Amino acid sequence: MTSKKTIISRYKERLQAIADRDYDKNQVVLIGDCLIENLDIDKHFNEMCIYNNGISGDTTELLIKTLYKRAIKYKPSKLFISIGSNDMGFENTSVKDIYRNIITIVEEVQRRSKDTQIHIVSVIPVNPANMDIINREYVDARDNHEIGMLNYYLKNYVRKNKLKFVDITKHLQNDFEQLDLNYTVDGFHLNEDGYSVVSEQIKIYI
Repeated sequence: MTSKKTIISRYKERLQAIADRDYDKNQVVLIGDCLIENLDIDKHFNEMCIYNNGISGDTTELLIKTLYKRAIKYKPSKLFISIGSNDMGFENTSVKDIYRNIITIVEEVQRRSKDTQIHIVSVIPVNPANMDIINREYVDARDNHEIGMLNYYLKNYVRKNKLKFVDITKHLQNDFEQLDLNYTVDGFHLNEDGYSVVSEQIKIYI
């Protein structure tokens, strides 16, 4: 089991690396948790200027606190936000509170980086199959029904506020609305095939 102390230490190191990076404004920025950090920009977006500011272990509350360093100061032309799963898995935060926090993130970006086009990426489900490869620590701490509710709220919010919704979930789930085992290494984290799907969906909006 990964300790909270290890996650916090790793988070601080990654945040410092992002803060120390040289960057150009008005580019594409990706923020969020491990789904984003583990996306290989060089492999999937070759020759595109995209800043991957994802941090494994990220939650909506942590993203609110680090939003300036990871997004606002970049004044991005397009911002992709993928967040919410760890709120359920690590903090047991309610769907409504996660939703409110994501709205706070969106509104803060809109207030401080007015020309940024905001894209919300759907939260992907987990696969709780009774198999040795499944990471029970991560999978059992998340509920696919709650993930579906959060995506429903976000999709409606995006539509009403004329933002963009990147629905990677419908391309990654199986007929039971679980993460398809063809796209995951452990029922939670994506494999390379999964990331190929994610990158292709993001490219549609770049």
